[in-house]
Amino acid sequence: MLVIAVETGSPLGGPARWAGRRHDDDRPDASSGASSAELFDAVFHALHDGEQVALGFDCPLTLPVSPDQGAAAAHADADALVRQAEPAAARPGITELGYVLGQLGTWRPWTTVSTSLSRWKANTSILVWEAVPAEGSGGVTASAAADSFFRRLQTATESGTEAATGTVVNLAAATARRAGLFVDASELARPAVSITVTGG
Repeated sequence: MLVIAVETGSPLGGPARWAGRRHDDDRPDASSGASSAELFDAVFHALHDGEQVALGFDCPLTLPVSPDQGAAAAHADADALVRQAEPAAARPGITELGYVLGQLGTWRPWTTVSTSLSRWKANTSILVWEAVPAEGSGGVTASAAADSFFRRLQTATESGTEAATGTVVNLAAATARRAGLFVDASELARPAVSITVTGG
């Protein structure tokens, strides 16, 4: 298992700092880089080697929508939900995610993506998760986010990691679907799993 966290906020085309490590490697930043292309390479090679990948971003992955939009989405097909997420596609973090998943759609189109921790643990290739700064912290570093994910992995439950916030569109699930990868359509209207980052 490879856990990677991405520090967003870089200008479009600028460096996208990321760091990650495997469950059996205690070195901080055992794998790291500063571009979307390097990030894709790390994810691709891990998947090619048969590993699961947990890919975290320190930006919102869930977009609240109005009750009217939510009511429409409840009866809409998956493509309609993806269209609701399109205005956020150029946001920092979503851009990098779109690049990585888009490349996977080209080179490894059978990749399965989830934003649900239990579904990922059971049978999917990639988990996309949101790294949330702890209250009062100055932000999220990639290495601290990866460490926090490992600490929470054994005890995390869906109820404890997915915020119950009104009507939403899941930006990560929409990005995966737009890339041509398989993602369960039910995840499009559910919050992405989030992990509070503590330490470092």
